[in-house]
Amino acid sequence: MTAPPVRPAGPEDADELLRLRVAVLDGARPADDWRAAFRDEMRARLGTDPDLLAFVAPADGGALAACAIGVVHRCYRGPSHPTGRWARIHTVVTDPAHRRRGHARAVTTALVRALRLRGCGSIELRATEAGAPLYRALGFHPVDGYMTLRPGPAEL
Repeated sequence: MTAPPVRPAGPEDADELLRLRVAVLDGARPADDWRAAFRDEMRARLGTDPDLLAFVAPADGGALAACAIGVVHRCYRGPSHPTGRWARIHTVVTDPAHRRRGHARAVTTALVRALRLRGCGSIELRATEAGAPLYRALGFHPVDGYMTLRPGPAEL
């Protein structure tokens, strides 16, 4: 199977990126304020902020079949971060009508390549059960002991 065509996302893709992001967060409430903020952030930063990277697989009629979005973070230099940069992939999603055609692999591979070119020593993501086999095939490994502190409702 040949890889589907992939291109960097631009501000004009903001609405479709939001549509796909909502699909992956199907438990989100319709009135959540994050939707407009996400769309506006994509419009403002894609193509201008070198620390926000996204790749898309186009579908017919201006829709997107899939996307992968990642953010470059800066930290101190060390064995895992020789350049002081690392990345987190925040979203990989394929529209249900386009699944099982290699779109997720294509957009994720393009994103990983771009993050490496930006000097990211490590790249992390949270894998769903469905996505884990793809990420393992691309060389990702689970790391035990990874924990996250998130603000509670009173801290927001």
